[in-house]
Amino acid sequence: MASVYFLVLKRFIIFILLQGLIFNNFDFFGSFDPYIALVFILTFPIKINKITFLIASFCFGICLDLFSNSLGLNTAACLTAAFSRSYILSFVFGSFFDPLGLKLIKNYISDSSFSQKFLYLVSIILIHHFVLFSLEAFSFEFFSLIIYKTFLTSLLTLTFCTTTIYIMIKNEK
Repeated sequence: MASVYFLVLKRFIIFILLQGLIFNNFDFFGSFDPYIALVFILTFPIKINKITFLIASFCFGICLDLFSNSLGLNTAACLTAAFSRSYILSFVFGSFFDPLGLKLIKNYISDSSFSQKFLYLVSIILIHHFVLFSLEAFSFEFFSLIIYKTFLTSLLTLTFCTTTIYIMIKNEK
């Protein structure tokens, strides 16, 4: 179990540094940054209890906010994505979902269909981005801008996160 916590700590540090030092400075098409840091939430081990996961997501969001100077926006978005993750897992994977956490994320990726993988990734990414950009705008006047930024940033994030997760899975074998 100690190796699982070491893995979580290693991923925590790596994805904070990747997001803060590299991916926050990409600025695709003027203002769209991929959020590679979501891989931390997407691949967090299921066997660790939900309270620990929420605390780790809160700390992760605070660290992202410190790098991006966003005053708690990333914290709220990461907590929302982390809270909804177990519900999304049980919805997407159905009876295949293991709430006791005996299966690893790589088992979900290797044993599930493409549509299940895609739906899981897109759901978490869209929830995170919608909360992030809604809090950033903080007005319904900019609803079309929120949807636009959510969609484009989600496409970028989906591309980078999918690539990163598959690289991580290949390296774990």
